[in-house]
Amino acid sequence: MTRVVVVDDSLDVQRSLTRLLETIDGVEVVGFAEDTAGAIGLIDHQRPDLVVLDVELRHGDRGFDVLRHVVRQHPGTEVIAMSNFHWHDMREGFLRAGASAYFDKSLEFTKGRDWIAALARRARPRLGTP
Repeated sequence: MTRVVVVDDSLDVQRSLTRLLETIDGVEVVGFAEDTAGAIGLIDHQRPDLVVLDVELRHGDRGFDVLRHVVRQHPGTEVIAMSNFHWHDMREGFLRAGASAYFDKSLEFTKGRDWIAALARRARPRLGTP
């Protein structure tokens, strides 16, 4: 199972993304957070395989802070950023800081789902392998 934490300040996005991720074999959403403190606590406790991270969080928090924590404390955990900001510099900044991918929520939501599905397929052991 690919264990996923969703970090987004919008409950609607959390719900939509969870419904989308539930259609993927081998993916389990193990928790949600809306701000930096909640995200870091949840990630430290759940130790997910993947964090789906919004750029802007509740209380003016920034997804960048969560990304830095994951990169330092959980180097085996992948992070994809999903945001309504489609600026090239924002995308490049997240990728340089350690995000595995960056998707525009308004234009690339299903691309993000497909990326996660590919990750889940790679994580599943093949039949006949130990």
